[in-house]
Amino acid sequence: MLKVLEHALASWRSANPYVAESAADERTKNPLAQALVCTIAGLGLLLLGFLLDGQVARILTLRSSNIWRSLAIYSSKAGEGWVIAVVGATISLLLLLLRRFRASRAVFLVALTGLLTGFAATIMRSLLGRTRPDSHEIQGFYGVWHHAHWIFGKYEFGAFPSGHAATVIGLATAAWLIDRRFGVLAAGYAALVCWSRIALGCHHFSDTIAAGILGIYGARLVLRRWGYFGEAKVNCRPQSISAGPDPH
Repeated sequence: MLKVLEHALASWRSANPYVAESAADERTKNPLAQALVCTIAGLGLLLLGFLLDGQVARILTLRSSNIWRSLAIYSSKAGEGWVIAVVGATISLLLLLLRRFRASRAVFLVALTGLLTGFAATIMRSLLGRTRPDSHEIQGFYGVWHHAHWIFGKYEFGAFPSGHAATVIGLATAAWLIDRRFGVLAAGYAALVCWSRIALGCHHFSDTIAAGILGIYGARLVLRRWGYFGEAKVNCRPQSISAGPDPH
């Protein structure tokens, strides 16, 4: 009798598209499975980054001063935290004065997300102490203590992960989750900044890969905490930052 009921229930679910779709959604939204897949994928990308460090450096690192180096320098400066903080706060304030409250909040959250992911990367790289490509020390991870001296926060031991890359990738991910059009522009900006950090010899390729993983995960975490990520999932479409003032 139980087998007959189970068979009938299974047949009804397969015949009902809404129930079948809901069951499929529940299976794909298993948090443990998602976390496992994301962890494996992230570790795989990171391993690939380490393997390709030398090859990418030979291709992208600029050896002489030319127009490309100038572009890399300005792009790198554009990815600094204080620039993002000033530009984000200014645009958010202007939108607020124009009574475009939703857009103002979105811009503020995007900038804040980038700053938070960048700050997290700064703490991590200071603790891990990986040498930068242009360091005179033997390449490796030294932690916070080397040659009987504290190296916490020192430039030449602050490569992994890249603070610039974590900042702009966190920003771009937040922008993409809120508004796809804005996200495309932010992704281009993030790619330019990441390229500049490798081209100038400030970071290894794997440093930017690690920063990308941190930025993407951190952005999702921040937006979920502030309720934006949940809204995008419920509405099944990105929220446009160009929306007008809230009706209330």
